[in-house]
Amino acid sequence: MGKLAQKQETTEKLKKKLSLATVAVVADPRGLTVAELTRLRKELFVEGADFTVAKNTLTKHALKDSDQAVLEAYLKGPTALLIGRADQVTPVKILTEFLKKNKKENEIRGGFLDGKLLTAAEVDQLAKLPPIEELRGKLVGAINSPLSGIVAALSSPQRGLVNVLDQYAKRLQEG
Repeated sequence: MGKLAQKQETTEKLKKKLSLATVAVVADPRGLTVAELTRLRKELFVEGADFTVAKNTLTKHALKDSDQAVLEAYLKGPTALLIGRADQVTPVKILTEFLKKNKKENEIRGGFLDGKLLTAAEVDQLAKLPPIEELRGKLVGAINSPLSGIVAALSSPQRGLVNVLDQYAKRLQEG
């Protein structure tokens, strides 16, 4: 296979991955060893995400005519792409924590989420969100709380009536 064919194949693979992405983050991979990159990729794979080191020119070709084309602004110097396909928060959280542990300079350049370009600060905020299961639990609790109050309020008069009748029955038995 010639160099051009190999580049085209790489571009097509990257384009396919990006088309399925729910979140994409551009980072600087410098300072990470092959072993560290392998460990990061394994962690991300479990969460349905990829971490790909790619040439900027090939990445630009893959981004062309897509929603994520705005990521081109961050393609300067050595580049790695986090591409998440399922959960939008967990892969970003894994990447930011991993880079903080294993690099002296943590450089996340920016990202893409739901049609919006994210700055590095916004990516950091995204990483600080709780997991989706926890957010769903909080939502269910918030929905359930008023309903529990209504049920308690509606059952309170009946409970009071039962208590009064019980006390009355005890007095009749005693006296």
